[in-house]
Amino acid sequence: MAKLNFEKIIPLFEAKQDFSLTESQYEKCIGKPLPKDYYYLKNKSAFAKEAKKHGYRVEIKEKTVCLKKVI
Repeated sequence: MAKLNFEKIIPLFEAKQDFSLTESQYEKCIGKPLPKDYYYLKNKSAFAKEAKKHGYRVEIKEKTVCLKKVI
């Protein structure tokens, strides 16, 4: 399985502000489709680990990924 490409999303993390991605934006930025298992996406995925590394938590609202800066 290929690794996820975070190159396009790192600038969003570095802005240190909340942001959201639609399903198509996620796929365009990451290079893979949005996982169907939301628990996995929020807690166990490489995307969730990368978000946590940058001080974010993943929330999912109707197939939109929302990242909230953890204070």
